[in-house]
Amino acid sequence: MKEILNFMPCHRLPERSLFVRGVQFPLCFRCMGILIGMLLGAPIIWMFCPGLVFNHLIYGGLLIIPLLVDGFTQLWKWRKSTNLLRLLTGMLCGTGLSVFIIVSSRLGVKVIMMMTGS
Repeated sequence: MKEILNFMPCHRLPERSLFVRGVQFPLCFRCMGILIGMLLGAPIIWMFCPGLVFNHLIYGGLLIIPLLVDGFTQLWKWRKSTNLLRLLTGMLCGTGLSVFIIVSSRLGVKVIMMMTGS
């Protein structure tokens, strides 16, 4: 199972990872949250938000901020984060990244269509 997600740059620390029946999940809670946010966020945003425009990039950026605050305040030893907080901020970040990907792809398609005259 560990080989499946080796492409993700995750530290996989045991104290920050999920264990199921004594087996460590191959991602930490934060990376797992990002992955869940992207996997669930992308199709939901794609189907239910057809009017995404450039302004939505700001909203996507705002969804990434909680992860940055959680990560840096923990790194700077201002406080200690919990696995639940890592998971939730990761899911918000993954959803924000989905917004960036979808808006960028839609803008890219529009540019290509304009260039080709379609």
